[in-house]
Amino acid sequence: MRCHEVTDSGNCLPVGVIPMLLVSQPAFLIWRRDTHMNSDLTTCCPVCGMQVDSVKYKMQYHKMLFHFCSEQCRETFTAKPQLYVGMAVEKRTPVLKRRKLHLARSCSPEAKKKIEARLLELMGVTEVNIQDDHLEICYDLFQVALSQIEQVLNELNVDLDSSWWQRLRRAWIRNAEENELDNLSRRPGACCNRPPPGA
Repeated sequence: MRCHEVTDSGNCLPVGVIPMLLVSQPAFLIWRRDTHMNSDLTTCCPVCGMQVDSVKYKMQYHKMLFHFCSEQCRETFTAKPQLYVGMAVEKRTPVLKRRKLHLARSCSPEAKKKIEARLLELMGVTEVNIQDDHLEICYDLFQVALSQIEQVLNELNVDLDSSWWQRLRRAWIRNAEENELDNLSRRPGACCNRPPPGA
């Protein structure tokens, strides 16, 4: 038997056994499965809630290991981790946004299908519609932001309207989304003489 540690009495504890001293109680041995034994178990993506059975996308935050279903979810989490830690996906109310983006030029039918298919692959995007020279998209801000959508359009070589008004409008939307996510990540503080929630 491989030893994890040796107790004061000289007894050897097997791997996975953690001694725990409870106040005013005798010492108890708490059995816990070793972390290596749990490597095949599925985990839940903290951003979109999908079950993850791969360790391809992961990161450590405050000594906690998080697994993600995609690089997009990992990037979203990295930007604002406090928004997703401690809140179950099922308890979050989606923050739906509907945006109308003006394109520099009209797209061919084949290009429209390609753009719509690629945007619908993004987590949180629920609807995409391209008509003439504008693109209408609906998405959940908890899972994807306009900046990520613009990045995908850039990868597809889709040019957005570069007039000063449209550039200013998109910059304002990005800033508004950033502020909204910052506000959502803050817990409500104390009011007057009341203690903060959960205290």
